[in-house]
Amino acid sequence: MNPYLEQLGKTLRAERKKKNLTQADAGKRAGVARQDISEIENGQFKGSILKVQNYAMSLGFSLSLEIKRRPELSELEELFNED
Repeated sequence: MNPYLEQLGKTLRAERKKKNLTQADAGKRAGVARQDISEIENGQFKGSILKVQNYAMSLGFSLSLEIKRRPELSELEELFNED
């Protein structure tokens, strides 16, 4: 399983429970099927990112993208400089 999707699912599940919502209730609020909610919360969802976004937004979250890249060879010395 993907650890990022697992963490996203755990966070959304915790917020849903904090709001005392069942998966069915949360799905109705988000316009997402209960089965999709279950898969999202278990880190196994392979559907549209829009469904994940709708679910997250219905709980008061927003999704953002963080671009990660490997450093260039020329940047390595600066990364390990211990001055």
